[in-house]
Amino acid sequence: MLTAFPDLRQEMFSDVKRELEASGMLPGRAYHQPGAVIINELLKKGSISSKAYYKLVDAYTGDKMLETNVFATHIKSEEISFQSTVMKRYCEENAAEWEENELEAR
Repeated sequence: MLTAFPDLRQEMFSDVKRELEASGMLPGRAYHQPGAVIINELLKKGSISSKAYYKLVDAYTGDKMLETNVFATHIKSEEISFQSTVMKRYCEENAAEWEENELEAR
């Protein structure tokens, strides 16, 4: 029975990785650098205001990234956060993919 949990976790992380790949935010993809900026900010703060979001990325890129299942917009509070806890956990556990030194090497 206990072996089911790692399998479930791996399956959920696989789904999240596919979302990140489809969004273009994995290393080597079109939105990796701007996505990493937002991911790092969300990992530090949990959520950021829409105003802060658009200060970190240009409007076109920001809008494109919000069309994916990586980030969520909370209309009433005008905050941006991770779409899900699983997405946040995946990004935390793979933080090296979003670090500035990693971005500069690309």
